[in-house]
Amino acid sequence: MDIGSVIRSLRKGQGLTLAQLSEKSSVSLATLSRIETGKMTGTVESHMQIARVLGLSLSQFYNEVEKLKTSQNKLEQEYHANTFVHNKSVSSTILTKDIFSKKMLPILIELRPGGKTNKEELKIGTEKFLYVLNGKIEVTIGTGKEILEKGTMLYFDAFQPHYIKNIGKGEAMCLCVLAPVSL
Repeated sequence: MDIGSVIRSLRKGQGLTLAQLSEKSSVSLATLSRIETGKMTGTVESHMQIARVLGLSLSQFYNEVEKLKTSQNKLEQEYHANTFVHNKSVSSTILTKDIFSKKMLPILIELRPGGKTNKEELKIGTEKFLYVLNGKIEVTIGTGKEILEKGTMLYFDAFQPHYIKNIGKGEAMCLCVLAPVSL
């Protein structure tokens, strides 16, 4: 539970300084400071004294803490990226949620030296954009090959058979955007 964040938010919402809350609650300034910064949680007695000054019962105070915890968990889930490990040399991280409601699908592809993605042939009309963030890759599209290094990009029709291979000595990383979304 992040009691300190709730206390800080409620205190500031009522226009109280830390010193004023300390004086009114009889909880030492040092203790309040440590609670607000997360260095300690305090005791039930200190929580009761703080809640009283803030005009809350202890159960209302803990309810505020639980609301904060729930909203933080929702944010963490909302922004948690999904990473897929294709093999020991390649992983892809989808950089958005609710992918089927989007018009573009951003993916971060990481390839170890010698790593190669699986060959793909996406639906006709699917386009792919690649931007190399790090390393050196070879993109094979049909019978052609393109060499890309850090800071270079490639845009192509993804319905053609294609794959990406790391031909550099270090790890390669590229941003890939599919439009429309096609898996």
